[in-house]
Amino acid sequence: MMRVAVRLDHERSPVRVTREELADIRKCVNRCLRSRTIRKAGGSMAGLLRADDSVEVCVALVSDEEIRALNLQYRGIDAETDVLSFWSDLGVEEIERLREFGDALPLGDIVISVDRAVDQAERFGHPFRRELAYLTVHGVLHLLGYDHEGEADRTAMRSAEEAVLSDLGISREP
Repeated sequence: MMRVAVRLDHERSPVRVTREELADIRKCVNRCLRSRTIRKAGGSMAGLLRADDSVEVCVALVSDEEIRALNLQYRGIDAETDVLSFWSDLGVEEIERLREFGDALPLGDIVISVDRAVDQAERFGHPFRRELAYLTVHGVLHLLGYDHEGEADRTAMRSAEEAVLSDLGISREP
């Protein structure tokens, strides 16, 4: 079974995040990465993962100000966003070398604006816990190669997001 390490950086979060919400983040990452169906439907990175791999994902919870700076720096967009994903650019040879030494494969980093999560939870009428979990799943799916540029891609990604959240019992209901 795939071993998944989730490194959480919530020290910079402008809003207090509970232990339960942090546990949800870990569960969301694990569920996405351990689901063969989700990995199979993902892009190139998902295709490189094996069931017996060890992988690492970093999740940072930040303010609107910090995510805006990252969005400008990496995407050239001077605006807040809810989640950014930065996938590892490891090649096949590097992945094989890490496996050979038993090291975890760094899948990538997810940065979530807690300010946006609070606002969106209020706007959509569901709990903050659900929005934070949704943004986590959304970020992991991007790391696996999912996209939402075209209608078919958007539908596949939304279906995967809802499947993970449903499996974990995280609903839109307050």
